[in-house]
Amino acid sequence: MKTQEQESTPAVAVDPMEDLCQALFSTEEGAKKKAARQTAGAMTQRPWPQLPSRLRSAVRSDIGRLLDGGKGRAQILEAGYSAGVVNQALRDLGRSVA
Repeated sequence: MKTQEQESTPAVAVDPMEDLCQALFSTEEGAKKKAARQTAGAMTQRPWPQLPSRLRSAVRSDIGRLLDGGKGRAQILEAGYSAGVVNQALRDLGRSVA
């Protein structure tokens, strides 16, 4: 005879950092992407090099896509990123923008 616990499906571990990275790597714009940008932008209490490398890659990818789409620095900031995160990502990308 099975107990209630044996019949339930196993819990799937949810990694909030992976969800954040997936949202930033996504090419679709929307509320989830803006929320992810704001979350990443709020992580300025930690120095850029101490952020997880996957998160830094996701931020660089997203900011690079915004730049390639003709967005300026002010528009990237409006998209939800903080100035510190934008500055670091631009430095990593070897790009500057007005």
